[in-house]
Amino acid sequence: MSIQSIQVERGFRLPQEYLNFLSSFHEIDEYCFNEYPEDNPDFEGRCWCFLNEDELNEKIDMRGVGKSTAHKQLELYIKCFSEFSDNQFLNSPNGKVPIQRVINGFVVAEDNGDLLYLDPIDGFSVWIFHHDGSDVMKVANSIGDWQSRAVVA
Repeated sequence: MSIQSIQVERGFRLPQEYLNFLSSFHEIDEYCFNEYPEDNPDFEGRCWCFLNEDELNEKIDMRGVGKSTAHKQLELYIKCFSEFSDNQFLNSPNGKVPIQRVINGFVVAEDNGDLLYLDPIDGFSVWIFHHDGSDVMKVANSIGDWQSRAVVA
């Protein structure tokens, strides 16, 4: 499925700066990003592996939970979270975030099981989903802002 088809399926238009990045990044590159620049300004950051167009469409099979395409895999994590909690919110440093909002996130990269995603409800701001704690964190207002602070490894 092409990126255009994914956008039709998801019912939104991805930001042009992300589409430009998707068509130009090198798969061997890792993009390091420090999500805590105030606390640790000298830290290069965590290195994220971005998904190319084919990888966005790969099927993710979470045993006992279900299957989804990579760009929609947050729905699997939220399904798992919901089986163990009746809470309708995930924790964030800035307060509670509704799980329905996180489910709609567009996954663009991963690092050790954590997911970097775009939030269409918040102007495609960039967020991290921490899989081990089922919490989220906004790290940039846009993919362009994120890229301007990232270092190619």
